[in-house]
Amino acid sequence: MEPWMCRFKAEGTVDYSQLTFDPGQNELIVGARNHLFRLNLEDLSLIQEAEWHCDEFTKGACFSRGKSEEECQNYIRVLLVNGNRLFTCGTNAFTPICTNRTLGDMSCRLTNLTEIHDQISGMARCPYNPLHNSTALITSSGELYAATAMDFSGRDPAIYRSLGGLPPLRTAQYNSKWLNEPNFVSSYDIGNFTYFFFRENAVEHDCGRTVFSRAGRVCKNDIGGRFLLEDTWTTFMKARLNCSRPGEIPFNYNELQGTFYLPELELLYGIFTTNVNSIAASAVCAFNLSAISQVFNGPFKYQENSRSAWLPYPNPNPDFQCGTIDSGSYVNLTERNLPDAQKFLLMHEVVQPVVPVPYFMEDNTWCRARTRCSTSYTWLQSTGSCLLEEIELFPPRKRQPIRSLLILHSRSELYVGVRDQVIKIPLKRCSYHKSREACIGARDPYCGWDLLLKKCTTLEESVRMSQWEQSISKCPVRNVTVDGGFGAWSGWSMCSHNDGGSAGSCLCRTRGCNNPAPQCGGQHCFGISVEVANCSRNGAWTPWTSWSPCSTTCGIGFQVRQRSCSNPTPRHGGRVCVGQNREE
Repeated sequence: MEPWMCRFKAEGTVDYSQLTFDPGQNELIVGARNHLFRLNLEDLSLIQEAEWHCDEFTKGACFSRGKSEEECQNYIRVLLVNGNRLFTCGTNAFTPICTNRTLGDMSCRLTNLTEIHDQISGMARCPYNPLHNSTALITSSGELYAATAMDFSGRDPAIYRSLGGLPPLRTAQYNSKWLNEPNFVSSYDIGNFTYFFFRENAVEHDCGRTVFSRAGRVCKNDIGGRFLLEDTWTTFMKARLNCSRPGEIPFNYNELQGTFYLPELELLYGIFTTNVNSIAASAVCAFNLSAISQVFNGPFKYQENSRSAWLPYPNPNPDFQCGTIDSGSYVNLTERNLPDAQKFLLMHEVVQPVVPVPYFMEDNTWCRARTRCSTSYTWLQSTGSCLLEEIELFPPRKRQPIRSLLILHSRSELYVGVRDQVIKIPLKRCSYHKSREACIGARDPYCGWDLLLKKCTTLEESVRMSQWEQSISKCPVRNVTVDGGFGAWSGWSMCSHNDGGSAGSCLCRTRGCNNPAPQCGGQHCFGISVEVANCSRNGAWTPWTSWSPCSTTCGIGFQVRQRSCSNPTPRHGGRVCVGQNREE
């Protein structure tokens, strides 16, 4: 996998937890601890770095509250693109703040704005604690919807709307029937509604404490109530999401950890885990938006008082689509009766997945959105699913938690944020498959076998569509024998050598047997894996020749013997011979 990856890391910077795209400039925007980065999508090269540290006074106040040096930093937790603006918020040493910046130059903050000033409070927009889960989105009309804790201690969670032209609204404060110690996961702007997905302690569960996954929604045109529910949502509803392994006693995956919404099919994919005191297991379930809407149109689950049972109650507004009152003293308020909106929040029915069996299940693993050490792709069928591949980003002893995942569909690329770097992985890696059997057997939706080129290619790379083979109606063939192939040569670099007498230097390059690596008993690569060139060589004398005959036969004469510096001849900077090459 390494030959296809691009990596970016900045010295001393950690927590690459927020990723978003600037589609106009073909750039990746990254939020890390105390830093913002603009990266080129081609190779993740750095375009701009903007530092965003806490000031000393704020850090001092953080320390005085008993927080550590690690906690009293500015962790970026909101990173949203809105037109040519970049709205970003950081924890700022437990004093959250937000800024609006220009996308083309993140060091420039926008001023003279009617809705947003250069710097505003991050309360109700960003968590105080970097460990608290939160989610936020900004609509095309400029309203910010955020789900986060609103106080230092994290005891006041809320779904909150601010900015834009509509009045600020929140969920009711300190009311467990609205939100009960939630962990917010994601949010989406869909039609008339803003949807929030989270997990929370189930207030309706009357036998011990357990956590359920929820889908919640509010109307975007909600302006709150009058006298009753002022500054509070009048359209907030929530429903339980069910992801379970069927059986006589279903095995439940109750805790939602991450989601992915596919708008083309109106499908929401969720990663679920078991409760922390249960057997460790994870699963992926999918939900139709229509199924979620159907539950919201159904009856409510209502408890008259704390000693009463939770019972179904007919929905006074079935098929509610955020209609408003046209006239009278309640003009522009939503059609929901305010007393009903105050007490009817939880839906009676449960949102069921598309298929009864999870698409993917893994035991003995808690597959969390922020702590997964590898990434799995799942290709879905009408009757089930197939695991296409599992990518290990790091060697077994150097694994890191994944903090963010982002797919750019137009480029078919996956971007991964971990603690100390950002990684780009192309999803189209057809050249990995060297034979027709491996190419077709992989069932990769991006790849097929080109009969003319006799290699595995994408459809765009093929010579003729009619000569391009692909079969994705079955699951991938596992344990296929793959012979190893050499990857590209590395660049030339200096290396040392020892010729027995003294050390010298050479130019060396290497290549690995990783394109592809041998699998399932496949043959290893044949050929050289290391090339050496231009080695320095010190010169050495040849043996002395024999003494020549005397120069005279009578009287004083002389004899000569010689040697040359050619045993070996010095090369590439090697030392020349020291001494005389002639004696008389």
